[in-house]
Amino acid sequence: MEFDFDHPTGQYGFSTRLALENHWTLYFTQSAILEYKKFMFLAATNNEMVSPSEIVDIVWHQHLIFTNSYSDLCKLLDKRIEHIPSTHNRIDFEKFKIAKERTKKLYENLFGTQPREIWYYENELDSLNFDKSKYEISKLRKMFLWYSIFLAFPICWIIFPVLIQIQNPDFLLFYILSFGLIILFLEFYIRRSLISLYENIKSNSILRNLTAFELVFFKENKLEVVVHGVVNNLIKNKKVIILTNGKLQLIDEDVVDNAYENCIIEIMKEYDTMSYKFLCIAAMQKPIFEQLRKGVYRIRERISSSKEFISVMILSMIVLGSLLSILFSRFIAGIWRDKPVVFLLLAIIAIVVITSYYLDRILNLMFTKIIPSYFIAEVRESNKNETSWEWNYFLYGNVILASSFVPITNYDSNVSWANNSSSSGSCSSSCGSSCGSSCGGCGGD
Repeated sequence: MEFDFDHPTGQYGFSTRLALENHWTLYFTQSAILEYKKFMFLAATNNEMVSPSEIVDIVWHQHLIFTNSYSDLCKLLDKRIEHIPSTHNRIDFEKFKIAKERTKKLYENLFGTQPREIWYYENELDSLNFDKSKYEISKLRKMFLWYSIFLAFPICWIIFPVLIQIQNPDFLLFYILSFGLIILFLEFYIRRSLISLYENIKSNSILRNLTAFELVFFKENKLEVVVHGVVNNLIKNKKVIILTNGKLQLIDEDVVDNAYENCIIEIMKEYDTMSYKFLCIAAMQKPIFEQLRKGVYRIRERISSSKEFISVMILSMIVLGSLLSILFSRFIAGIWRDKPVVFLLLAIIAIVVITSYYLDRILNLMFTKIIPSYFIAEVRESNKNETSWEWNYFLYGNVILASSFVPITNYDSNVSWANNSSSSGSCSSSCGSSCGSSCGGCGGD
C-alpha cells in the first residue's frame, strides 16, 4: 500500500520521531511501519475485530497523534479505523485473544508469515533471545579495584612465605612476564567467546540490517564521526565549500536523497558561514542523528547486559583481579617488613591503569571490532561499497575524507562559532502526552 508518512525535507517527521522515542534502528522503524500498514489494511477490509501486536500498537498510537496523516490514511482505506483500548477485564481479555488469533490467520492468508520481532515480542530486542544478567557492568567495574585490594590481604597471608623468598627485581620481572602471558591467553578466550556469542545472534533481522551509519557509530562510538562523513560528501558534491578561513559555506540549497545531508543543509541555510565545530554540535542535537545514537546504544546495552556477555566480563575480572591482588599482597608484605616499595608502587599504578584500559577494551570489543569486522567482509563480498558512499565510509573511514576537510574536523574549544548571531533552533516534541501501554484492537462494522 503506497502511503508516505514523512515529508521529504522534514527533520522531525513521523518516522524519525517514532524511532527516536522508542530507540529503534532505522530498519526496524521502517519494518514496524510496514507491518502497521498491513494491519490497517486488514482492519479496513474485515468487518470483524482485528488486534495489533505491541509493536504495531506503538506505531498506531504515534500515528493517531499525526491527525491529518491518520485521516488521510483512513480516506485511502475508505474506512475510519477506530482505536479501542483494552480495559484489562476478563471479558476483554477473551475478546482480544480471539481477535489476535483472527488477525494472525488473516495476515498469513494475505502476507505470509508474520515477522517474529514485530508480532511475537513486546520488546523487539527480546528476539535476540538473551537472558538478562542479574549483575550490572557499571557496578562490577566500580567495585573491581576494591575487591582486588580486599582480596590481597588473605592472599598475602596464604602466600607470605613465598613472597619473602623472592627478591626484587626478580619478583617484578617474573610478575610482568606472567601478566603478559595471561593477558594473551585471556585475549584468546575473550575473542573466541564474543565471536561465538555474535554467531548465535547475527542472523537476527535487526542486526543483519544495520545501516552503514549505524555501523560507523558502532565502530567508532562517536556520533561526530557520522557527521564527518555526511559533511564530507556535501563538500565532495560541491554543495558546501571550505573557505580560506576554515569555515564552511552552503552554496547549493537543493535537497538530496539522503536525509542526513538534508539535515545539514537545513542547519546551514540559517547562516552565511559556519565553523565546523558549531555545525557538528548542532547536527548531533538534531533528532535524526540523536535517533541513530539511541538506536545503536539500545542494542549495545541489550547485548552487554546479557548473561553470556557478563559471564565473559566476570571471568576476565576474576583473572585480572587475582593478578592485581598478588601485586597488592607483595606491596603489603613489603610494608610489613619495612622494605623499599617505591618501584613496586610505580608498577602497581602502571598495572592498574593497564587493567582498567583492558577491561574497557573488553567491554567495547564486540561493538567496535567483532560486529564491524563481520559486516566489512559481507559488504566487500556483496559490493555494496561500489554504489554507496555511506558503505565506503564505513569500510575506509577517514581515508575517504577530503584532505582539505580533515584538519577542520580536529576542532578544539578555541574554534569560533558561526558568524550569524541568529540561532538555528532545535526540533522538539510537539506533543508531550502519550497513550496507554496496551491496546486491544479495532472494531469491525
